[in-house]
Amino acid sequence: MNDDALLTAVRETFAGVRMDTPPEQIVRRGHAVRARRRLPRVAGTVAVAAGTAVAVTALLPASHQPGAHLAAWTVARQGDDAILVTIRQLTDPAGLQRTLRADGVRATVTFDDQQNPACRNYSRPSSALTNSVIGMSLGNRELTLVIHPSALPADAGVQISAGRLEHPKQGGIAIGLGFGLVQASAECTGS
Repeated sequence: MNDDALLTAVRETFAGVRMDTPPEQIVRRGHAVRARRRLPRVAGTVAVAAGTAVAVTALLPASHQPGAHLAAWTVARQGDDAILVTIRQLTDPAGLQRTLRADGVRATVTFDDQQNPACRNYSRPSSALTNSVIGMSLGNRELTLVIHPSALPADAGVQISAGRLEHPKQGGIAIGLGFGLVQASAECTGS
C-alpha cells in the first residue's frame, strides 16, 4: 500500500464523522481545564515566593543584596551575565523597566495589556535569535525569564508584557507572561 492509498483509506474511514461542538467551545474548555490544574500550583508558588522574597530581604543587609528584590518581582544578575526576572504580581512595570535598563537591558515592560505604542516588532525576527536573547526557566516552582543582554543585537530591545488571566469558574487569577524582541528606540526601549 502506498501513501496515497493509505491516506484514501483513512479519509474514507472518517468520512461520516462530524463535529457538532464549535471549535471555540473546545478551546475554552481546554483553557478552563488547564487553568484548574494550574491554579493550586500558582497560588502556592506565589505564597512561597512572596515569603522567600520577604525573608531574603529581611535577612540580608541592604548593601549586600545580589539584585533588586520586591514582593512584586525580582531581578538578579547571574555570574554568566544572564539576568533572571521573576514576576509575581502585576505592580510597578515602570520600576521593573528601570531596573532592567540599569542592568544594561534595552527593555520595555507593560502589564495588563497596556502596550507601548512607540514599540515596533523587530525587523529581523527569528526564533533562534529570540531564544538566544530571552527564554524561560522553571526553577523552585517559579517561572523566571532569563535574559542574555550580550546576545541582544544593537538595534533590538526586549519586550515583556504580563497580564492577569482570570478563571471565572474557579474565581482565581494567574499571571500570563509574554516576551519578544522589538526595534530599539529611545521611546520604546530607552536607547
